[in-house]
Amino acid sequence: MRSCRATITKAAYALLAFGLASTTALAQLPGAFTPTGGMGAVRADHSSTLLTNGKVLVVGGLDSGFGPLLTAELYDPSKGTFSPTGNMSVARAGHVAALLANGTVLIAGGGNADGPVATAELYDPATDQFSPTGKMTSAGTAASAVLHDGRVFIAVNGTAAEIYDPATGVFTASVYSTSGGILVDTAVLLPDGTVLVVGCNATCTDGANELYDPVADTFSPTGPRSAWDTISVATVLANGKVLLVEGNCSAIPDDVEVYDPGSGTFTHIGYTNDIHEFSAAVLLNDGTFLVTGGQLPGGSGNTSAEMYVPAVGMPALSGVMTIGRHSHTATLLSDGTVLIAGGFSNWPSATSSAEIYRPKKKLSQLTSQ
Repeated sequence: MRSCRATITKAAYALLAFGLASTTALAQLPGAFTPTGGMGAVRADHSSTLLTNGKVLVVGGLDSGFGPLLTAELYDPSKGTFSPTGNMSVARAGHVAALLANGTVLIAGGGNADGPVATAELYDPATDQFSPTGKMTSAGTAASAVLHDGRVFIAVNGTAAEIYDPATGVFTASVYSTSGGILVDTAVLLPDGTVLVVGCNATCTDGANELYDPVADTFSPTGPRSAWDTISVATVLANGKVLLVEGNCSAIPDDVEVYDPGSGTFTHIGYTNDIHEFSAAVLLNDGTFLVTGGQLPGGSGNTSAEMYVPAVGMPALSGVMTIGRHSHTATLLSDGTVLIAGGFSNWPSATSSAEIYRPKKKLSQLTSQ
């Protein structure tokens, strides 16, 4: 089983849904999880990207023997099936996948049996093929964000970050201002165009948080967090604030914080109801945030799903998945449903199964209860 004290890769999956400190709770609001067609390969620690044509590109990852994969697949929501597409030039897992403005997908970094990967490639939906692009200045990745100008910010574990320019196919490096560098958990684009980078210091003895300004190409400290752990993930809510879940590497609920970009402060607001380390989460069209699965003690996947409703500030149960998963992906589809694919199920076995989450109630119905 992986240790969350190990070097953090991009498998710092978006997490959410919180058990806040309150005696009031929303009624149980189950969503529907139903199986869909399975992938052609078992995968965990892979990437999943919604394309402009409505299909989903699934790339790389690890098999049940922890072998990195170079294969890729396409999920067609209209048919509920996966089909193979072109292979990458190298196998990789824990990599960055970013949809570019022209509809292609940047696949960069990650790791394989040879160690951290510095190569990058582009997937073109028109040809179903991958082609090489510029090489990163540092190998390995942790998190990425597409900037307002179309460039891609990539946070690399250590002392440097990368900026990929689709116009030139070139990566350039920027240096973190934090002494000793950051082991990165997540990077999220803020409404003002800056990027919040969250992680821990080089020895993971304390939290580390930075803001990247793409105009000035500089980093500056922000925070500190009121609580921190070795696995943090974040998402921007409709009000512009950032919601973070911080895994604590134990069988107790995770810390939840809100970051206010206006004041640069973090506020602890409660805990998750269940274990959601290495889970996958997605912001739904109605503004709620869904978290699925997580790593249970011993390494198998959790079936639990929760949602967080910002307008109410309370957690709600959201049913259970058809199987337990962690290190899987959750992708919001064009129709508002969510594709949940792969991951580790019964440790150390990865799965090829996939399922669809269909929300049963809208935000207006939640807030009126």
